[in-house]
Amino acid sequence: MSTLLSIILAILMVLFMYKRYMPVLGIGKIDENYVSYSKEDVAIVDIRSFHKSAQQMVENIHCIPLPYLSRYVYEIPKKDVIIIASDHVEMNLSARILRRKGLCVIGYCLDKE
Repeated sequence: MSTLLSIILAILMVLFMYKRYMPVLGIGKIDENYVSYSKEDVAIVDIRSFHKSAQQMVENIHCIPLPYLSRYVYEIPKKDVIIIASDHVEMNLSARILRRKGLCVIGYCLDKE
C-alpha cells in the first residue's frame, strides 16, 4: 500500500514540475525592441502583476495577471497571442492556459527586472 502511495505521489510531482518548468513547444522568444508584428495582427497579453505592469504602460495591451487569466480569457481577441511575463514559470503556465482555451500563442517577451 505504501509503495502504491509513493508511486502516485511521484507521478503527481512529475506532472506538477512538468507544467511549471518544461518549455512549451512552438513558442519563441521575441525581442522587446523589435516586434515585427503589427498590433492588428496579434494580441499582446501582459500577465505580470498589476504593480509591475502599471510601471510600463503600453497602449493596446491586455493586462491580465496570471491568477485571473483563466477567468478573463474571453477579453482577449481571437488572434495570435504574444505573452509578456516576469519569468519562464509564468510564461509556461499562461501559455498552457491560453492554449487550453483555444488561443494560439506565438511568442513571449520576458521582463528584465
